[in-house]
Amino acid sequence: MQAFEADAGMNNGIDTRHQSWQVEPTAMELFAKAVGADQTLFSTNGSTLNVHVAIMAAIAPGETLVMARNGHKSAFSRLVLSGAPGLRRPRLRRPLEVAHGVEPAELDRVLDEHPEARAVLLFTPTYYGVSADVSALADVAHAHGVPLLTDDAWGLDYSFCSRLPPSALSSGADLAIGSVHKTLNGFGQTSVLSMQGDLIDPSRLEMVLELEQSTSASALLISSIDAARRQFERDGEQLLGRAIDHAERLRTAICELPGLDLMGEDVLGPGAMALDATHVTFDVVGLGLTGFAADDWLREHHRIHVELSDHRRLTALITYADSDDNIDRLVAGLLDLVAAHDGADHGPIPDVPAPERLRMETVMLPRDAFLGATETVPWRESVGRVSAEMICPYPPGIPITAPGERLTSEVVDYLEQLAGAGVMVEGAADESLETFRVVAS
Repeated sequence: MQAFEADAGMNNGIDTRHQSWQVEPTAMELFAKAVGADQTLFSTNGSTLNVHVAIMAAIAPGETLVMARNGHKSAFSRLVLSGAPGLRRPRLRRPLEVAHGVEPAELDRVLDEHPEARAVLLFTPTYYGVSADVSALADVAHAHGVPLLTDDAWGLDYSFCSRLPPSALSSGADLAIGSVHKTLNGFGQTSVLSMQGDLIDPSRLEMVLELEQSTSASALLISSIDAARRQFERDGEQLLGRAIDHAERLRTAICELPGLDLMGEDVLGPGAMALDATHVTFDVVGLGLTGFAADDWLREHHRIHVELSDHRRLTALITYADSDDNIDRLVAGLLDLVAAHDGADHGPIPDVPAPERLRMETVMLPRDAFLGATETVPWRESVGRVSAEMICPYPPGIPITAPGERLTSEVVDYLEQLAGAGVMVEGAADESLETFRVVAS
């Protein structure tokens, strides 16, 4: 009942009709100060909207955006809506069959080859909690005179705890996107967009946000952003430090379980500068299981739902709200998982092709491929055709195929392996992946 009572309008509700009390602007100023930004804007349409706003604020129609290939589908959808041409995708570092960040030398090479580029968009940290070397990447971008935009939806809490990796803003990013509901305690759909420096026009940024956001933004959601800032500015070191302590205890327990292989600092190197300990990722193929199968087993037998599963791993996200009892319950579930599957062979584990074999050529603008004439073909007939959809094993919603890319046999075969292993898919017209949506011939 209190939630309904609190769902008042901003104008003539929380503030006056002319916003003379400056309620929301003051809250945004306080948030900017807390994270070290020159300006912070609030979104109640999630980080999806903020990704759209960041791209529109940084590049004009017809200009080129350099974007890492491990982008969230919201970035690809903005390319479809904007018609941005000349998309370039720096190669990713991929040890242990996991995509990490772009190496600074690779970004420098791409910007040298494409001096027409007007901005760089990267995605860090990853869902697995691995941060790129944002400081070095910012230096590269700035040396070429372009701003660095970062979708660090999973890294907003880095500004509130010294035991977590450096935030993108403190590392030199010009525009940083953070999901308040992912790592702090804002309500769902809450996100912030923070900028610093003079490579982004603040007036253009505000105008683009106004263009994109709802004219009836929820004051309840906006208030939760301000409340999250206040709590974590005051207590973040303690709250997030407790989460790290719980995560470290879980990591120690996983290291002692046969058949499980914990992802640790062995993943660090060029393109992977820091690891967030609260993203506890571990391999389960030693049990003869895919991550999807292990996820299903834990849910069915222990009512435990992990944050992320992929073809061979699980990720448990430990937050400030977790307790010793939560950790004990998860450890007990993993003990049972190991006991029930140790030494068993439960079917093939999908084989991830080498990065160069997953890379596809972009032969059409994403907009033209997605919104133009299309047809549906059986998956076996899709090789060589141009994709007209985003096929995203979900979570985390990173497209394996994007509109405008020419499908290869390696990518199509890999998707069929994932479908057979039980992956959840978003973005595809046919979520069974029996057919693909391609540009009409």
